[in-house]
Formats: sequence, C-alpha cells, structure tokens
Amino acid sequence: MKKFLLGVMLMLASFAASAASVSITNPTVTTGSGGVVTFAVPGTQYTFGSNFVAGEAVSVSMDTELTGAALAQVDFSVSSTLVNWTFSIFDGLSTTVLTSGNNANTLVSSLFTMMSGTVYNIIITGTAAITSFTVGFSYPPAISEVPLPAAIWLFGSVLLGGLAMRRRKAPQGPVAA
Repeated sequence: MKKFLLGVMLMLASFAASAASVSITNPTVTTGSGGVVTFAVPGTQYTFGSNFVAGEAVSVSMDTELTGAALAQVDFSVSSTLVNWTFSIFDGLSTTVLTSGNNANTLVSSLFTMMSGTVYNIIITGTAAITSFTVGFSYPPAISEVPLPAAIWLFGSVLLGGLAMRRRKAPQGPVAA
C-alpha cells in the first residue's frame, strides 16, 4: 500500500518538475533564388541570402521540436522583413496557419500547442522587398506546459478514498460470544 502511494506521488511529481524547451534547426529556403547566409543557435535573428530578386515569392522552412514536456503551449514571437508574410506550422499531417498578411518588420505573437516527439516544420512565406531578408524569433520561444486535467487529480483522490474505506471495512478477526 505504501509503495503504491509512493509510486503515485512520484508520478505526479515527475509531471510537475519537467522543464520544457523548444529547438529551432535546419533553415532552408524552399522557394526563391536566395539561400541561407547566417543561422546561429541560440540566436534571435536568422538572416537569409543576398541573391533574392525584389518582388519574388519566397518560402523558408525550419524544424522545431519540444523537449522536456509531453505537451506545451509555445508562443512564437516572429518578425520578418518579407512583405505580406505568413507564418504556418506543419505537423506531418496538416498545416496550421498561425498568422497571415503581415507587413514587413511587424512583430507577431502566435500561440501553438506542441507535443513532444513530433518535429514540426515552421514555414514562412512572403514577398522579398529587397535582395535579402531576415526572420527574427524571440529565442527560446516562451513555453507554458499544459497542466494535467482536473480529472487526474479527482481520480487520485477517489482512488485513495476508496482504499481508505476498504481498509476500514476489513474484518478484524473472529468475535467471541
């Protein structure tokens, strides 16, 4: 009984004690004539190539992954020197557009819930205003672990109450007449 309770307490403590982080890696220009010039991790700004043609469509992708938590809400604060830019995330099955139609040099904050073990592909598209452009992130992105549902805590208290009642109702041995 004591080992069981200790195990439950350790399991709940492990959920509360994890420290989540998000990494951003592998920047790639997927559309446009330019290439990646600078990319520093950790960094706050990613500078992309100098061979873009002003007015051409540009698409850049980067990988991001959550570690240290099973589920977390991530706040991506992003700016870009692209014109009419869009910020999306692809999870391997579908694309979620977090913000679109933004002006150049506008800082946009976008919340997204990430699961550990999934590599998400960040996609930024827009129009090159000049021959190079930058994408800025607040790095690391702000992370809030998603709390356990209240049902977990209620289930634990019901389980412990049931065990206490069972213990109280247990027969205490033969009664002498």
